[in-house]
Amino acid sequence: MIVRRLFPMVWTVACFMTLVMAAPTASAPAEQVSPVDNVEVTADRMASDSRTDQVIFTGNVEVRRGDLYVKSDRLEVRQDRQSKKLAQMIAIGNVFIRRGEQAATAERATFFENDQKAVLTGNPHAWEGSTEIWGEEMVFLLAEGNMIVTGGTQRVRVQLLPSQDEGTKLPATKTKGRGG
Repeated sequence: MIVRRLFPMVWTVACFMTLVMAAPTASAPAEQVSPVDNVEVTADRMASDSRTDQVIFTGNVEVRRGDLYVKSDRLEVRQDRQSKKLAQMIAIGNVFIRRGEQAATAERATFFENDQKAVLTGNPHAWEGSTEIWGEEMVFLLAEGNMIVTGGTQRVRVQLLPSQDEGTKLPATKTKGRGG
């Protein structure tokens, strides 16, 4: 099942991930950054390994950028050895993502920079307002703005409920036959 443009927050997550790895280094001076572009990562622990080009945040990991909020038990950020750009980012354990009215949960969220793809696994659940979707795997194809949800042992389920302020009343039914 493909749902077009259902959750644009994933694009914001992708932009955030690019900004995390594009942070200034000692050899590259910082450019002017607006407060909305500021990225803040907090965790109980951070470990950086230059041999594997990986940074790992563990324990109550929280990421904030503008109205985007990501929370997980662990966050692994991997960069490409040659380009030094973000290659992959993995949030693991009790993953929660929120941007405005849009939110998603999963046990694992993996973002692939080169493929412009985000994959949520481990009982993923996403919602916006009163619309909810569940599946076994959710794949967000960011360049196309598509979402593919697959089932397995757990079938894909979508719940569409009109909100109380936007719902329209059904027209009154007319009685057929005499008197009506």
